[in-house]
Amino acid sequence: MDSEFHYYIVGILARAAGFDEEGARTIAYASQHVDDNNFILEVKDRSSGEIYKNYISQTMDITKPKKKLMRIYPIFHFVPGEPRADSARRRDGKMHILNTTPNSDLANELLGQAFKAPQDIRPYRIGIASHAYADTWAHQNYVGIDDSFNGDILNPIPNVGHAEDLQHPDWIGHRWEDDRLVESDINNNTRFIQAAKALFEHFAGHLNSKARWEDLEEDMISVMGRAKRGAFNQGQDERMRRYAELAPWLPEYDEEEWINQAMDWEVRGGKDTQGGLTLFEDKFSWKEGSNPQDTHWFRFQEAVKEHQAYALLPVNELCAWMGLDITSL
Repeated sequence: MDSEFHYYIVGILARAAGFDEEGARTIAYASQHVDDNNFILEVKDRSSGEIYKNYISQTMDITKPKKKLMRIYPIFHFVPGEPRADSARRRDGKMHILNTTPNSDLANELLGQAFKAPQDIRPYRIGIASHAYADTWAHQNYVGIDDSFNGDILNPIPNVGHAEDLQHPDWIGHRWEDDRLVESDINNNTRFIQAAKALFEHFAGHLNSKARWEDLEEDMISVMGRAKRGAFNQGQDERMRRYAELAPWLPEYDEEEWINQAMDWEVRGGKDTQGGLTLFEDKFSWKEGSNPQDTHWFRFQEAVKEHQAYALLPVNELCAWMGLDITSL
């Protein structure tokens, strides 16, 4: 899924379930920021000289060694599920212990733990776990490592996650073919409505809310529009207009908002977070007179670390079947 679901729809779901506007915005931003938190930053406290370092929840370099990928992808984007699920039936009969399947036990456990997190980081944990949970629908039948299970071994594109299938699994309003599966005709809207319903019910259950999915379902179906085939993300402009109508309180997503609020950023030769090579590393320091622990960015990073620490053990238990120990990285 991309920001359309992870930010806009997650925000709409959270608000409709009963979170206040500030809480829904925080959950939505944290959910999407999982994808944009892909650079390790060292932030200096100018008074003490102490350095704070974050933990990335995404990487644009899918050629990283297998163990490093497994510390990111199966924990935040391709949560392992049930290899024998009906939705995982393949024409070649293959199964994989790390296969992502919708609404898996581990994804539910991660979301349940997020609801129990300390109050100061709870909405951030909820957003992060919501990202991983929703992706079990979009990323179903892929594993978060370089493996021929994901596609054609002869394809020059690394077989990491859905890289070979490009962005097709992530787009709202899209239909495509997954030729690996017995049921190969994929309508993303069908998958994403199921994800939205399940996530909404988790939110409402956590809040003991009387909000009903039936009161929201028609809007969700309408905002997604008709699913179309093609090589491009069609209808996005119209969908963005509909999100704004449903949630005028939810601003357009800005991936640098939380960073800019928390720290001073000295750009030296091109922003490091924009990718590519720079002659000099950017310098980061907490804003003068601010309390870093009160910032969205800091709390999000602490939530990332807690989510990662909790998910690492069950994911590593599965990796042990493959002779891998990912806890040593």
